Amino acid sequence: MLVDIGGLRLAVQDGGTGLPVMLLHGFPLSSQIWDPVRPELEPRCRLVTPDLRGMGLSDKPAGSYDMDTLAEDIVHLVDVIGLDRFVLGGHSMGGYVTLRFAARWPDRLLGLIFMDTKAEADPPPGRVVRQESIAEIARYGAERYLDGFTPRLVGRTSHQERPELLGRLRAIAAGTPAHVLEGCQHGMLQRTDSTPLLPSLDVPALVVVGEEDTFVPLGTAQAMAAELRWGTLVAIPGAGHTPSMEQPAACGQALVDFLRVAGEPGPAPNLRPGPRAEGGSAP
Repeated sequence: MLVDIGGLRLAVQDGGTGLPVMLLHGFPLSSQIWDPVRPELEPRCRLVTPDLRGMGLSDKPAGSYDMDTLAEDIVHLVDVIGLDRFVLGGHSMGGYVTLRFAARWPDRLLGLIFMDTKAEADPPPGRVVRQESIAEIARYGAERYLDGFTPRLVGRTSHQERPELLGRLRAIAAGTPAHVLEGCQHGMLQRTDSTPLLPSLDVPALVVVGEEDTFVPLGTAQAMAAELRWGTLVAIPGAGHTPSMEQPAACGQALVDFLRVAGEPGPAPNLRPGPRAEGGSAP
Protein backbone atom coordinates (compact mmCIF):
# COMPACT_ATOMS: atom_id res chain seq x y z
CA MET A 1 0.00 0.00 0.00
CA LEU A 2 0.99 3.64 -0.46
CA VAL A 3 0.88 5.80 2.67
CA ASP A 4 0.79 9.60 2.34
CA ILE A 5 2.93 11.25 5.04
CA GLY A 6 2.27 14.84 4.12
CA GLY A 7 2.76 15.02 0.39
CA LEU A 8 5.27 12.16 0.18
CA ARG A 9 3.98 8.66 -0.54
CA LEU A 10 5.84 5.71 0.95
CA ALA A 11 5.20 2.16 -0.19
CA VAL A 12 4.61 0.01 2.89
CA GLN A 13 4.07 -3.69 3.55
CA ASP A 14 2.13 -4.23 6.77
CA GLY A 15 1.22 -7.75 7.89
CA GLY A 16 0.84 -9.93 10.95
CA THR A 17 -0.41 -9.08 14.42
CA GLY A 18 1.11 -8.61 17.85
CA LEU A 19 4.31 -6.81 18.81
CA PRO A 20 4.80 -3.98 16.29
CA VAL A 21 8.12 -4.19 14.43
CA MET A 22 9.39 -1.89 11.69
CA LEU A 23 12.40 -2.90 9.59
CA LEU A 24 14.22 -0.47 7.30
CA HIS A 25 16.18 -1.65 4.27
CA GLY A 26 19.61 -0.49 3.22
CA PHE A 27 21.01 1.40 0.23
CA PRO A 28 20.09 1.13 -2.65
CA LEU A 29 17.45 -1.55 -2.06
CA SER A 30 13.83 -1.80 -0.92
CA SER A 31 11.61 -3.61 1.56
CA GLN A 32 11.88 -6.68 -0.68
CA ILE A 33 15.03 -7.67 1.22
CA TRP A 34 12.76 -8.65 4.13
CA ASP A 35 10.55 -10.95 2.02
CA PRO A 36 12.57 -14.12 2.77
CA VAL A 37 12.15 -13.65 6.55
CA ARG A 38 8.57 -12.36 6.42
CA PRO A 39 6.96 -15.85 6.71
CA GLU A 40 8.93 -16.45 9.91
CA LEU A 41 8.14 -13.07 11.47
CA GLU A 42 4.53 -12.27 10.55
CA PRO A 43 2.99 -15.11 12.63
CA ARG A 44 4.79 -13.62 15.65
CA CYS A 45 4.52 -9.84 15.22
CA ARG A 46 3.02 -7.00 13.23
CA LEU A 47 5.75 -6.48 10.64
CA VAL A 48 5.90 -3.11 8.88
CA THR A 49 8.51 -2.67 6.13
CA PRO A 50 8.50 0.63 4.20
CA ASP A 51 10.42 1.52 1.08
CA LEU A 52 12.46 4.55 2.10
CA ARG A 53 11.96 7.69 0.05
CA GLY A 54 13.60 7.40 -3.34
CA MET A 55 13.69 3.61 -3.38
CA GLY A 56 11.39 0.75 -4.25
CA LEU A 57 7.86 1.93 -5.02
CA SER A 58 8.02 5.06 -2.86
CA ASP A 59 8.11 8.58 -4.28
CA LYS A 60 11.50 9.73 -5.53
CA PRO A 61 11.61 13.50 -5.00
CA ALA A 62 14.54 15.81 -5.54
CA GLY A 63 16.06 17.26 -2.40
CA SER A 64 17.73 15.97 0.73
CA TYR A 65 18.35 12.32 1.51
CA ASP A 66 20.25 12.90 4.75
CA MET A 67 19.69 10.48 7.61
CA ASP A 68 17.61 12.95 9.64
CA THR A 69 15.24 13.52 6.73
CA LEU A 70 14.76 9.77 6.34
CA ALA A 71 14.20 9.41 10.10
CA GLU A 72 11.60 12.19 9.98
CA ASP A 73 9.78 10.24 7.25
CA ILE A 74 9.62 7.27 9.62
CA VAL A 75 8.20 9.21 12.56
CA HIS A 76 5.53 10.66 10.26
CA LEU A 77 4.78 7.16 8.95
CA VAL A 78 4.35 5.58 12.38
CA ASP A 79 2.06 8.43 13.39
CA VAL A 80 -0.10 7.92 10.30
CA ILE A 81 -0.40 4.13 10.69
CA GLY A 82 -0.91 4.35 14.44
CA LEU A 83 2.23 2.88 15.96
CA ASP A 84 2.94 4.31 19.41
CA ARG A 85 5.88 2.23 20.66
CA PHE A 86 7.53 -0.41 18.54
CA VAL A 87 10.72 -2.28 17.74
CA LEU A 88 12.75 -0.47 15.07
CA GLY A 89 15.45 -2.13 13.03
CA GLY A 90 17.62 -1.15 10.12
CA HIS A 91 19.92 -2.85 7.63
CA SER A 92 23.05 -0.93 6.51
CA MET A 93 21.88 2.62 5.68
CA GLY A 94 18.59 1.73 7.35
CA GLY A 95 20.66 1.27 10.51
CA TYR A 96 21.95 4.84 10.20
CA VAL A 97 18.34 6.02 9.94
CA THR A 98 17.45 3.89 12.97
CA LEU A 99 20.21 5.57 14.98
CA ARG A 100 18.91 9.03 14.11
CA PHE A 101 15.39 7.99 15.07
CA ALA A 102 16.68 6.59 18.38
CA ALA A 103 18.54 9.83 19.09
CA ARG A 104 15.45 11.97 18.55
CA TRP A 105 12.50 9.80 19.61
CA PRO A 106 13.83 7.21 22.10
CA ASP A 107 10.51 7.11 23.96
CA ARG A 108 8.87 5.48 20.92
CA LEU A 109 11.13 2.42 21.06
CA LEU A 110 10.55 -1.02 22.56
CA GLY A 111 13.72 -2.46 21.06
CA LEU A 112 16.36 -1.96 18.38
CA ILE A 113 17.80 -4.15 15.64
CA PHE A 114 21.00 -3.24 13.81
CA MET A 115 21.87 -5.43 10.82
CA ASP A 116 25.22 -5.05 9.06
CA THR A 117 25.55 -1.42 10.04
CA LYS A 118 27.72 0.70 12.32
CA ALA A 119 27.52 3.71 14.60
CA GLU A 120 30.71 5.53 13.56
CA ALA A 121 30.91 8.21 10.91
CA ASP A 122 32.98 7.43 7.83
CA PRO A 123 36.74 7.42 8.45
CA PRO A 124 38.86 9.42 5.97
CA PRO A 125 39.38 6.48 3.55
CA GLY A 126 35.66 5.75 3.59
CA ARG A 127 34.87 9.40 2.86
CA VAL A 128 37.13 9.24 -0.19
CA VAL A 129 35.36 6.12 -1.47
CA ARG A 130 31.97 7.74 -0.99
CA GLN A 131 33.05 10.91 -2.80
CA GLU A 132 34.35 8.75 -5.66
CA SER A 133 30.97 7.00 -5.81
CA ILE A 134 29.15 10.32 -6.03
CA ALA A 135 31.46 11.39 -8.86
CA GLU A 136 30.93 8.07 -10.69
CA ILE A 137 27.14 8.34 -10.47
CA ALA A 138 27.22 11.95 -11.68
CA ARG A 139 29.44 11.10 -14.63
CA TYR A 140 28.17 7.70 -15.76
CA GLY A 141 24.66 7.41 -14.32
CA ALA A 142 22.86 4.90 -12.13
CA GLU A 143 23.15 1.74 -14.20
CA ARG A 144 26.92 1.52 -14.32
CA TYR A 145 27.19 2.31 -10.62
CA LEU A 146 24.63 -0.32 -9.62
CA ASP A 147 26.27 -2.95 -11.83
CA GLY A 148 29.48 -2.50 -9.88
CA PHE A 149 28.00 -2.02 -6.43
CA THR A 150 25.35 -4.71 -6.00
CA PRO A 151 27.72 -7.73 -6.24
CA ARG A 152 29.38 -6.43 -3.06
CA LEU A 153 26.15 -6.85 -1.10
CA VAL A 154 26.66 -10.60 -0.68
CA GLY A 155 29.50 -12.72 0.67
CA ARG A 156 31.74 -15.30 -0.97
CA THR A 157 29.41 -18.20 -0.08
CA SER A 158 26.53 -16.55 -1.92
CA HIS A 159 28.74 -15.79 -4.91
CA GLN A 160 29.73 -19.45 -5.06
CA GLU A 161 26.52 -21.23 -4.06
CA ARG A 162 23.66 -18.76 -4.76
CA PRO A 163 24.78 -16.58 -7.68
CA GLU A 164 21.11 -15.95 -8.57
CA LEU A 165 21.00 -13.57 -5.59
CA LEU A 166 23.13 -11.11 -7.53
CA GLY A 167 20.42 -10.79 -10.16
CA ARG A 168 17.69 -10.45 -7.53
CA LEU A 169 19.51 -7.67 -5.70
CA ARG A 170 20.30 -5.90 -8.96
CA ALA A 171 16.62 -6.06 -9.89
CA ILE A 172 15.59 -4.63 -6.51
CA ALA A 173 18.04 -1.75 -6.90
CA ALA A 174 17.14 -1.11 -10.56
CA GLY A 175 14.48 1.49 -9.89
CA THR A 176 16.73 3.79 -7.87
CA PRO A 177 17.50 6.88 -10.00
CA ALA A 178 20.83 8.68 -10.07
CA HIS A 179 19.67 11.68 -8.03
CA VAL A 180 18.59 9.36 -5.21
CA LEU A 181 21.85 7.40 -5.31
CA GLU A 182 23.81 10.65 -5.11
CA GLY A 183 21.54 12.04 -2.41
CA CYS A 184 21.89 8.96 -0.22
CA GLN A 185 25.66 8.94 -0.64
CA HIS A 186 25.80 12.61 0.35
CA GLY A 187 23.55 11.86 3.33
CA MET A 188 25.72 8.98 4.53
CA LEU A 189 28.86 11.04 3.98
CA GLN A 190 27.49 13.82 6.21
CA ARG A 191 26.18 11.62 9.01
CA THR A 192 27.51 12.17 12.52
CA ASP A 193 29.22 9.70 14.84
CA SER A 194 26.50 7.93 16.81
CA THR A 195 28.84 5.92 19.04
CA PRO A 196 28.25 8.19 22.08
CA LEU A 197 24.51 7.52 21.73
CA LEU A 198 24.74 3.75 22.11
CA PRO A 199 25.14 3.43 25.93
CA SER A 200 22.09 5.66 26.49
CA LEU A 201 19.71 3.41 24.54
CA ASP A 202 17.85 1.70 27.38
CA VAL A 203 16.01 -0.99 25.40
CA PRO A 204 16.93 -4.50 24.27
CA ALA A 205 19.12 -4.30 21.17
CA LEU A 206 20.21 -6.92 18.66
CA VAL A 207 23.25 -6.57 16.41
CA VAL A 208 23.25 -8.96 13.42
CA VAL A 209 26.19 -9.29 11.05
CA GLY A 210 27.08 -11.61 8.21
CA GLU A 211 30.39 -13.29 8.95
CA GLU A 212 31.50 -12.62 5.35
CA ASP A 213 30.49 -8.94 5.28
CA THR A 214 33.31 -6.87 3.79
CA PHE A 215 31.59 -3.56 4.59
CA VAL A 216 31.00 -4.26 8.29
CA PRO A 217 33.58 -6.70 9.68
CA LEU A 218 32.69 -8.87 12.64
CA GLY A 219 34.85 -6.73 14.94
CA THR A 220 32.81 -3.64 14.12
CA ALA A 221 29.60 -5.44 15.04
CA GLN A 222 31.15 -6.76 18.25
CA ALA A 223 32.20 -3.24 19.24
CA MET A 224 28.71 -1.91 18.58
CA ALA A 225 27.08 -4.63 20.68
CA ALA A 226 29.55 -3.91 23.48
CA GLU A 227 28.56 -0.24 23.59
CA LEU A 228 24.83 -0.97 23.81
CA ARG A 229 23.51 -1.27 27.37
CA TRP A 230 21.31 -4.28 26.54
CA GLY A 231 23.08 -5.38 23.38
CA THR A 232 23.61 -8.86 22.05
CA LEU A 233 25.34 -10.03 18.89
CA VAL A 234 24.43 -12.71 16.36
CA ALA A 235 26.88 -13.51 13.55
CA ILE A 236 25.38 -15.32 10.55
CA PRO A 237 27.68 -17.88 8.88
CA GLY A 238 27.68 -17.99 5.11
CA ALA A 239 26.29 -14.47 4.77
CA GLY A 240 27.81 -11.20 3.63
CA HIS A 241 26.17 -7.78 3.83
CA THR A 242 22.55 -8.95 3.28
CA PRO A 243 21.82 -11.87 5.65
CA SER A 244 18.04 -11.68 5.28
CA MET A 245 18.41 -12.79 1.66
CA GLU A 246 21.59 -14.87 1.88
CA GLN A 247 20.72 -16.96 4.95
CA PRO A 248 17.03 -16.28 5.66
CA ALA A 249 16.52 -19.25 8.00
CA ALA A 250 19.36 -18.26 10.35
CA CYS A 251 18.55 -14.56 10.07
CA GLY A 252 14.85 -15.12 10.69
CA GLN A 253 15.56 -17.27 13.73
CA ALA A 254 17.83 -14.60 15.20
CA LEU A 255 15.08 -12.02 14.78
CA VAL A 256 12.39 -14.26 16.25
CA ASP A 257 14.54 -15.09 19.28
CA PHE A 258 15.19 -11.41 19.87
CA LEU A 259 11.55 -10.40 19.50
CA ARG A 260 10.62 -12.82 22.30
CA VAL A 261 12.92 -10.72 24.52
CA ALA A 262 11.81 -7.34 23.17
CA GLY A 263 8.19 -8.21 23.79
CA GLU A 264 8.76 -8.69 27.52
CA PRO A 265 8.34 -5.73 29.90
CA GLY A 266 11.60 -4.05 30.86
CA PRO A 267 15.13 -4.76 29.60
CA ALA A 268 16.07 -8.42 29.53
CA PRO A 269 18.78 -9.42 32.00
CA ASN A 270 20.07 -12.19 29.75
CA LEU A 271 21.28 -9.66 27.18
CA ARG A 272 24.93 -8.80 27.69
CA PRO A 273 27.33 -6.92 25.41
CA GLY A 274 30.01 -8.75 23.53
CA PRO A 275 33.77 -8.08 23.48
CA ARG A 276 35.14 -4.89 21.99
CA ALA A 277 37.02 -5.08 18.71
CA GLU A 278 38.23 -2.90 15.87
CA GLY A 279 36.00 -2.58 12.81
CA GLY A 280 35.64 -1.24 9.29
CA SER A 281 33.21 0.82 7.26
CA ALA A 282 29.84 0.22 5.67
CA PRO A 283 28.32 1.42 2.41
